[in-house]
Amino acid sequence: MTLPRGASRVRAAFAGADAAGRTALIAYLVAGHPDDQTSLAAATAALDGGADVLEIGIPFSDPVADGPVIAAAGQAAVEAGGGLASAGRLIAALRAAGRTEPLLAMGYMNPLVAHGARTALDDLASSGADALIIPDLPAGEDTQLERLVAHAGLGICFLVSPNTPPLRVERAIRASTAFLYVVPLFGVTGARDQVATTALPFLRRIRTATDGRVPVAVGFGVSRPEHVRELGAAADGVIVGSAVVAALEEGGPARVRDLVASLANATSRPRRAPDRRRRSLGAHERQSRQRP
Repeated sequence: MTLPRGASRVRAAFAGADAAGRTALIAYLVAGHPDDQTSLAAATAALDGGADVLEIGIPFSDPVADGPVIAAAGQAAVEAGGGLASAGRLIAALRAAGRTEPLLAMGYMNPLVAHGARTALDDLASSGADALIIPDLPAGEDTQLERLVAHAGLGICFLVSPNTPPLRVERAIRASTAFLYVVPLFGVTGARDQVATTALPFLRRIRTATDGRVPVAVGFGVSRPEHVRELGAAADGVIVGSAVVAALEEGGPARVRDLVASLANATSRPRRAPDRRRRSLGAHERQSRQRP
């Protein structure tokens, strides 16, 4: 399968981390929070701190999958006039500053539909986005949108959780071109003291189901280096959101950099045996590894 350009760049970041004996670290921030200038400084700090991939939240007034920290940041950004355009501005500013790391836009269906899906996707791609996460869109529910995402050159990540039926898990695996987003618990985003006891068994089941077809990243509730270390044993990537947003609230971009650096230091793990995904890389994906 020929992957969209953006999906190949995301997968190349996962492959690079794996080759270095690390779990890929994905940091999340809300675009335009608390303002465009600070948002850019925080995003830069996260990448400087060692994030392999940056997930950029599109501000929205009804973020059903988000906990109080991210929801409040998104609401503040909306009240300040933020939305799809602020995500595009942040991505474009990072590219203009020379950042080459993969950048993902995370947003709900409503803003995409309101803006016009084709236009919204083309705008995100033009700004320099690599992939898209739509938490309220199950795989296979809108195949036309999936085709528009691919046509724009963007990858897409679908979510699976412990209550996702096996058929939908398989659909999500097949449809996720960038990575599969695993939510290992019930509930919304938010920092938690401990990794859920069911997280590792669930992650292992998902990795068995993927059979190396797509990288597996785990998020929701991850906030500490020990969480990254524990979950990294069973995942290709670990996503940290609420803790990074809270760090920005508490200490500005400098605190974001320090937190992400501490998380990045916990990503080292024993190297795994080559899996099917690494053995069967096509020419298109091999070329994407060589890109900056």
